[in-house]
Amino acid sequence: MGAKTKVYNFLIAMGSAILTGAVAGLGLGGWTYGIIPALLVLLGGYFLLLRRSIKQVEIISARVGQIMTAAERQSRSQARNQRAAKQVINRAIDRSISELRKGYVIGQWQWGVRSQLDAQIGNLLFMSERFAEAKPYLKTGFARQWTTRAMLGVLLYKEGNFSGMRDAFDECIRYNKKKQGLLYATYAWCLLNAKDGRKAEDRRSDALDVLTRGNTAMDSKDDQLTRNLDAVRNGKKMAMSGYGQQWYMFRLEAMRTPKQQVRGR
Repeated sequence: MGAKTKVYNFLIAMGSAILTGAVAGLGLGGWTYGIIPALLVLLGGYFLLLRRSIKQVEIISARVGQIMTAAERQSRSQARNQRAAKQVINRAIDRSISELRKGYVIGQWQWGVRSQLDAQIGNLLFMSERFAEAKPYLKTGFARQWTTRAMLGVLLYKEGNFSGMRDAFDECIRYNKKKQGLLYATYAWCLLNAKDGRKAEDRRSDALDVLTRGNTAMDSKDDQLTRNLDAVRNGKKMAMSGYGQQWYMFRLEAMRTPKQQVRGR
């Protein structure tokens, strides 16, 4: 995880632009004549190299998607044997991480690739509850991918690092302000349930502030967020199951089985 980004794409484009500018300037009788050709080569060359790197990452991501889809299908066929089903998923995650790490070489060519790959690795490790392994990847993962910073916030919540939790969630919101109501709801849930030594009404006040900001940012279009805002205002618990699988991927609550739901009625 510590390799330096050499950004070959930019260096190659810059070198080609300088060479083109020099040749054009000499051929046309002055260095000023080489400026426009050099800029065209710099922008065009960099764009083509960038497209190539993006395509390479897309191929790796597609391969990972195929591995995980096949594993999920296989695990469903072994639903009665939860241990075997979990082993299938874990093996697929290990294979996926191996594939994603192969993409690190692309990260030496293009800015941002490494952090995107780290984000995917961190997400996979977190969802398989390998939290200690996931943490460094979530830290270096692409901050604009909201699940990455949200998972880091949840992980810090689980560790009792509530200051770090706030920093992670606040950074996530800064980059994804109007994208995900679940982000605000998850942050509020963590604030509400944090065993940080403060009074319940203080934690509720903080959660209410986050939910209010989220509801405003989402233009009150997230029904689950609105309902949880009303619940916290009225001193009730937050109900997150309406977000479905997206909520359960944060591993803050266990998904209830149909039998448990029947018993709870």
